[in-house]
Amino acid sequence: MGLKSLFSAIKKQFIAQKDSKEVILESEPKELYLADVAQEQVEVEFCELCDGQLKWSGVERLSNQHYYPFSNWKSAAKPIYCYRLQNVVLDVYYKVFFKDNRTIVNSSHFINGELLRSLSVHSDRLIIHEDQESVFCCFDHWEDNYFHWLAHAIPAFYAAKQSGIQGKYLIPMELTSWQQRTLELLGIELSQCLKVKKDQQYFFLSLIYYELATGEADFIDSKLSVQAYEAMVETVKIPVTPELCHDKIYISRANKEHRHLSNEGELIELLEARGYFILDPEKYSIDEQIIIFQQANIVVALLGAGLSNIAFCKPNTVIYELIPSHHDNPCFLTMSLQGQLRYWADKFDTGVDHNQPDHLSAWVNRLDIDFVSKRLDELEEFITE
Repeated sequence: MGLKSLFSAIKKQFIAQKDSKEVILESEPKELYLADVAQEQVEVEFCELCDGQLKWSGVERLSNQHYYPFSNWKSAAKPIYCYRLQNVVLDVYYKVFFKDNRTIVNSSHFINGELLRSLSVHSDRLIIHEDQESVFCCFDHWEDNYFHWLAHAIPAFYAAKQSGIQGKYLIPMELTSWQQRTLELLGIELSQCLKVKKDQQYFFLSLIYYELATGEADFIDSKLSVQAYEAMVETVKIPVTPELCHDKIYISRANKEHRHLSNEGELIELLEARGYFILDPEKYSIDEQIIIFQQANIVVALLGAGLSNIAFCKPNTVIYELIPSHHDNPCFLTMSLQGQLRYWADKFDTGVDHNQPDHLSAWVNRLDIDFVSKRLDELEEFITE
């Protein structure tokens, strides 16, 4: 069968099944997984477990260690795979794949249950990609979130680039300038990419999917992620000017909508008095942000996407994260462990109802500024060690 005939047959198949769900016979598996349908499953890396037991020299000297939230946290060691898939449909919005009109359940990063089971292929939104060349799928549903792009997409794009396989890289139709620049720093040009629309579904003859895009390496020791960030650092060529060199930096959330802290102004006053540079990362290019974090010796921040830039810090940089009690996420602990950074975090009671968790809620309580000042007295001693 020629290509035109093949695509015509595919289109007719989906039109015939428009807005309907395939009836699954009882003899068929109830759920479909990537490993079930992959033509090839390749281990990209094996990641060792991570745990919250900090081991950097001198950490035992810190006082009030009961405020550290991750002492009992740990994750299991696991392999990270990429999958070569054939004749699959991608729903771009949900980042879910379908094979023969059946949902591949573990291709989703953020949905499950009834919503996942309700998804199907829609012929009226289906675009058939007729090129036989493979495409790489490397980003998740929240691709416009800086953390998700840096922690999930960048390592996946890097792995795809390093594979040596020829193909196109799927990218968002509305690619931002900072997203484009991160790809350029990995050596990926727009001419090598295929833009996909958020509200469409696409049929691909051959697609290579990286588990990194689903956040599988968020809480494990991914050396591949570190290599991706190092590759970006090495590609930056702009001059290291005094304006970008700050020994101590604080990542401000003053202009951010989520997890608003009412007395952040007091915190900024304290930090400015201690010689900290108050950084709004969005005012700087990606290249400039990389240099700023490369030059820093201590980084202080409330939990937020801007802290993702610690991926570019040099080993032994001190990281101090102020953790809200309603969102004690260890993602930046893991990033610090990967980069051999000297991480510490204190968890503060935000006053948000933990029985109705909403990690985006503003703090109800005020931050204890005196406690932070005393902690900085301790942490800043490590800058010169």
